[in-house]
Amino acid sequence: MSDHHEFSANKIFAYLIFYTAVEVLWGMFFPRDIQWALWGGLLLCAFLKGYLIFTWFMHMKFEGWIVKGLVLPTIPLIAILLFGNMPDSSFNDDLLHHIGDQLDPATGEVVDLTAGNLPGHGEGDAPEGEEGGEHGH
Repeated sequence: MSDHHEFSANKIFAYLIFYTAVEVLWGMFFPRDIQWALWGGLLLCAFLKGYLIFTWFMHMKFEGWIVKGLVLPTIPLIAILLFGNMPDSSFNDDLLHHIGDQLDPATGEVVDLTAGNLPGHGEGDAPEGEEGGEHGH
């Protein structure tokens, strides 16, 4: 007995539109005080959409075990990259210096570039040929 599954791009596309609509409505109307359920629903819809794309549009439904075995290590590698960068990108309250700061190689001090302080052009440092930092006004 043959396993006859007919591929319909329009049917898969309709499912993708449906899951996208569910995601948008879920994000708009779900109560914000239950964060785990909000994110859980959004991630579930994203997973289902990714599964449909991976299975049907990337033609993995009909591939053998060798191709699926080559794709499988991608998932742990993405997890390693995501969780490896998380301490640097998501814990901004624990930073020693602000994101706009830069190390001044001349003095060895950390300079806040967002306040307009440029390394080497602090107070009293005038560009060559100008006295006292005045620009001849």
